[in-house]
Amino acid sequence: MLETFLAGQVIDLQMLKTRFGQMVKVGPVAAVDPEKGYRLNLGEGENGPLLSPWLPHPESGGQSQSWMPLSEGQVVAVISPNGDMRQGLLMRSGFTDANQPPSMDLLANVLKAFGITITMKDGVLTIDGNIKVNGDVEIDGDVTIEGDFKVTGDVDFHDGHVEHNGTNIGDTHVHGGVTPGGADTDVPH
Repeated sequence: MLETFLAGQVIDLQMLKTRFGQMVKVGPVAAVDPEKGYRLNLGEGENGPLLSPWLPHPESGGQSQSWMPLSEGQVVAVISPNGDMRQGLLMRSGFTDANQPPSMDLLANVLKAFGITITMKDGVLTIDGNIKVNGDVEIDGDVTIEGDFKVTGDVDFHDGHVEHNGTNIGDTHVHGGVTPGGADTDVPH
């Protein structure tokens, strides 16, 4: 009877060790499918790579949503609380030589994708790349533009003043050299 009990304990221990060993797996993304999700390369077998089952996108749904698809070669981890990888959850896992970090600055949050880099640091949001806004934009604060500025549509100024090279060109500017008839006036002053 003791032998049967001990044999059962050994089997249970082996099953626990197996499940524990399968709870966390790390590997690069080997296949991407927008509907199925992702498969990971978990190592090499006799007939090629050992691939995980299809795993869902590691994204957030609900009131706050995100969509940042993984790419082939990106290293991720699979967390399978009961050891069954088919019920696993993907977690982004880190950087590799092929997938370097977008910044080494430990005091900045940086997102880089598709030719655009967004950096948040010291209360400043910096976007490197082209920006297109669909919708209204409201800015409460000063705006400085370095570069050309083009407007298609109307421009309405309320309050304040308008200057060009230090000269008032707003609704209170005056011209000298005003003469009756068809003559031009002098420039504003």
